Amino acid sequence: MIEGDWIPTEKPLFMVRVCINKRLNTDRLPSCGGRGSRGLADALERLILAERIPASITRGPCMNNCLHGPNLKVQGADYFNLEGDLSDARIEEIMIAIRAEAVRRRNLRTAPVNDDGAVEP
Repeated sequence: MIEGDWIPTEKPLFMVRVCINKRLNTDRLPSCGGRGSRGLADALERLILAERIPASITRGPCMNNCLHGPNLKVQGADYFNLEGDLSDARIEEIMIAIRAEAVRRRNLRTAPVNDDGAVEP
């Protein structure tokens, strides 16, 4: 976690998994770690903390799609293949998906439940 003045008080509702795998590159193929995914994970973490979104960043191993990375998955939502594009527009696209998932999960927590334990429409 990035050091800062603010510590999340709400338990994360979901995680965002970012592949940070870096190949030894003996085969000369690209990898997420070689395309800036570690910096991407740090940037997303800073944005999530700044906006107080109840999500966590998990830096993880290979997602088996190295040629199209960096790759990341918003738990319960979108999977992104960034094709090496770490532009502000792509980061904002990811943040839109993260914000939407946070809203969806907060709504699920406050949705009325019937006697069977199912969420009422």
